[in-house]
Amino acid sequence: MFFRLKMPPGVGKAFWFAALIVLCVELALHSESVIYRYRAVYAVGRAIDKLHFVEKHSPRVLFMGNSRTDNGVDPLAITRVLGWPSSHAFNLGLPGANLLIQHGIVKRLDAKGLLGVKSIHTVVLGLDESALQEDNSLGYVGFLADRGVLWESGRYQDWFGSYLRLWSYSGNLRQLREPDKALRIIEASTRSLEPVGGAAATHLGYRAGFGAAQNEAQVARQESAAQDVPSPDVVEFLWRSIDLLQSRGVRIFVTIPPLRDRPSAFVDASPAAEPYRTLLARLRQRGVIVLQTPDGFSPSEFVNAGHLNDRGAQRYSAEIGRQLAASGIR
Repeated sequence: MFFRLKMPPGVGKAFWFAALIVLCVELALHSESVIYRYRAVYAVGRAIDKLHFVEKHSPRVLFMGNSRTDNGVDPLAITRVLGWPSSHAFNLGLPGANLLIQHGIVKRLDAKGLLGVKSIHTVVLGLDESALQEDNSLGYVGFLADRGVLWESGRYQDWFGSYLRLWSYSGNLRQLREPDKALRIIEASTRSLEPVGGAAATHLGYRAGFGAAQNEAQVARQESAAQDVPSPDVVEFLWRSIDLLQSRGVRIFVTIPPLRDRPSAFVDASPAAEPYRTLLARLRQRGVIVLQTPDGFSPSEFVNAGHLNDRGAQRYSAEIGRQLAASGIR
């Protein structure tokens, strides 16, 4: 005997119409062209903008990290010091991106054949404490993490979320309840709208002097992470990235972005910071070159406790360029 579920009149059509809308939104979240369209609204869209630029232009030197790299490293200032064409360097720093996300990007670039002596031959990784913590507040994992490695690492929820993005990205989509965000997404739907700081090509990925655009909640998370030991699961993705880059002949440097009110845990002499100092020592043992962080920054060179303004970024970038030049980079 077969049973047929009876619904009140009209309910069936309404259900299927709603299901169709949900399906269309889910499919849209799997389209990089759609995600790119809303690069001025969501961080993932800006990340896609940056990735597309790298994949199209294949710079020689790639700077990776989170927001402290994003607004602290100006590729133009660095190429001027090196005497290179400006197109040879790019800032792929992504606000809120930890090493799980950065590993996914490295895997993606490798799959496209962009790593090696004839393309991206040098990676400069900006490291801070928050890069070594579990954080998916901006929803990058479902879009940028490597699915195969997520499964191998037993991160089944993240793996599932990379397929059902409407579920994994729901926390960010709920921001549409905010009037400013809703108006911005409407505007981005009707015309091409660039993110704060400009398109990826404008400053070669550098978010120049972005000032008040810095998310205060993100700043608070980054500062609170300084009190935590590195997450072993996230650290594993650092070693995976190092192994892959070195297997392709990519030279790796690490830079520790300067902070306004405290030393980075990587150079802090206190007992609590020992896990970070140990990790830095292991990086050196693996052949990674750790650049010296310049000191003497004044409070006027910072937007807030953890992020340089354009004036500070120019000084920091020029020093990175000088150290890269001294290393014999070509």
